[in-house]
Amino acid sequence: MATLDRQDDVFVIDYGKDENHTTHAWVDEMTAALDEIEATKGPAALVTTGQGKFYTSGLDTDYLQANPDDAKHYVERISAVITRLLVAPVPTAAAVNGHAFGMGAFLTIAADSAVMREDRGYVCWPELNLGMLFPRQLLELGRSRLATRTLHEAFATARRYTAAEGIAAGFVAEAAPEAEVLERAIARVAPLAKQAGRTLGGIKRQLHRSVVALGA
Repeated sequence: MATLDRQDDVFVIDYGKDENHTTHAWVDEMTAALDEIEATKGPAALVTTGQGKFYTSGLDTDYLQANPDDAKHYVERISAVITRLLVAPVPTAAAVNGHAFGMGAFLTIAADSAVMREDRGYVCWPELNLGMLFPRQLLELGRSRLATRTLHEAFATARRYTAAEGIAAGFVAEAAPEAEVLERAIARVAPLAKQAGRTLGGIKRQLHRSVVALGA
């Protein structure tokens, strides 16, 4: 269950302490949280995180197998939330406390920056091993946020990246001990909270116009 808290100017969305699948309920919870954040007047920033072993393990594959007719709608709803985070009118950071697989990996790179646990956890796009193609909008997000060689390696080999490897690849900003991941992510965005607003959101939409267009 995704919950919303606030520390001064910084909102914190906590995905939970289990595998934290991006379910339909997760989409509803995230939509409500983002509505509240975007309605805030004055300084604001956002950090997303989880607890324990997982940041988020992404799609609920058991649900997909049991409900194949809902697959397209299900993935589109999640993609819309991830794109909304990408162009959020507030500074954002991912506090990656553990594994970030599939949709969790996309949530990691949709943030303005990412702080990742240094001793445990992988960022991975496992679609190749699951026999799945990438949704067009999320593929474009990858093109927008990852260097070309990294994009090919990550998507076409399903490589698992540690924090150090994510830093070397350019999509993780900082590695930290488990107890400091959230604190350091908050520290990255708190000084930028005064930049929140329509102009920031507009600039992000300019930067990621091709991603946004695929969701229209």
